[in-house]
Formats: sequence, C-alpha cells, structure tokens
Amino acid sequence: MKNILAPVDGSQNSFEALMSAKDMAEKFGGRLIIVNVQKPASFDTSEPVPDYDLDPEALKRRGTQVLDKAEEMVKGTTAEVKTLFTVGDPAEQILYLVDKEGADMVVMGSHGLSGVRRFLIGSVSNKVLQHSPKPVMVIK
Repeated sequence: MKNILAPVDGSQNSFEALMSAKDMAEKFGGRLIIVNVQKPASFDTSEPVPDYDLDPEALKRRGTQVLDKAEEMVKGTTAEVKTLFTVGDPAEQILYLVDKEGADMVVMGSHGLSGVRRFLIGSVSNKVLQHSPKPVMVIK
C-alpha cells in the first residue's frame, strides 16, 4: 500500500478515516493523498441552496479550510502527504483520482456531511465502494 487516498469532507467521520489512513501510510512507508471535493449546488432539488454552494471562490475557501484542518491533524507523520482540492461530484472525482494519483487503496468515512440526503441519492462511500478498481476501506 504505497499510495493511500483519503477523502475528507469536514465531517468527524471523514477525519477519523483520515487518521486510519495516516496510520496505514506510516506502517507501509506510503504516501497519504488527502482530497477534498466540493460539490457545487444542484438546481434539481426543492431544498434551499446555501450561498456558498453557488460561489466558486466560496467552494474553494471551504475546501481549503477542510484541507488545512486535515493537514494539521496529520502533522508530524512520517508519511509523505499530498493534498488535493477539486470541485464536482464527490464519488466521480474520488474514482478519477484513484486512477490519476495511482492510489493503491481508498480509506474513507461511511457517512459525511450529506445527512438524510444520502438516503435519497446514495452515499458517496457506497458509490466509491461499488465502482473503485482498488480496495476501499470504509470506516464507521
């Protein structure tokens, strides 16, 4: 396990998964790739859309905040750390980055910030688990 991809969305569950990914990267002398994917607002919902979901700069600020916290959490690790920010569908972006970054494994939380909506549209972790060409460890 040389390259471990760890998606974080700012939820406690994603940060717990990050710590497991960090431990694995250290144990195997690997690289920890921390990624945050911000999903822009979708207009096919009747739910109110927060202003930050409409502004690309606000999405980037939010992603940077999440990645800054993640970097602080893994500070002092012996593993090489790389952070990435992207905008799009979280599952699709994670799957794309598995290939692009040469990830050997994905370690992610079982649920994130989506709350009840995940039951309507399917959870990101489930989509990644179903479609990833590499092993996926889902942390509860």
